[in-house]
Amino acid sequence: MVSEAIAEILALDAARADALVRIDIAFLDRITSEDYTHVESSGHTRTKAEFLDGLREGAFRFETFAIDENHVRLFGDTAIVTGRYHNDIRTPAGLQPTKYARHIRVYVRRGGAWRNVAHQATEAPRDWSS
Repeated sequence: MVSEAIAEILALDAARADALVRIDIAFLDRITSEDYTHVESSGHTRTKAEFLDGLREGAFRFETFAIDENHVRLFGDTAIVTGRYHNDIRTPAGLQPTKYARHIRVYVRRGGAWRNVAHQATEAPRDWSS
């Protein structure tokens, strides 16, 4: 059962990355908790509404989003996902340099479905392996 939950979280997190690139606001809205906190690698924070509105309105667009490494730890109905990713983001100023980062995302199972309640990224060198 634990391995099934871990596989479910890994699949959901991969689908989240894909939805960011496709700008699938409906999917992101569905899997993101209303009390979501998004902490960017710059330290700036956003609520669910601010994050989704920024994506919807073109304040930023993910050209690519690749998860390089993901690990899941389960604590009952809470899943902690840690790993590394890289992405290419376009802003009104143009395509930004590829960002390499470590992340932590927290998912909580509510009403039988996993919801993303928190994300934090820390920018890291491309070759930072530990």
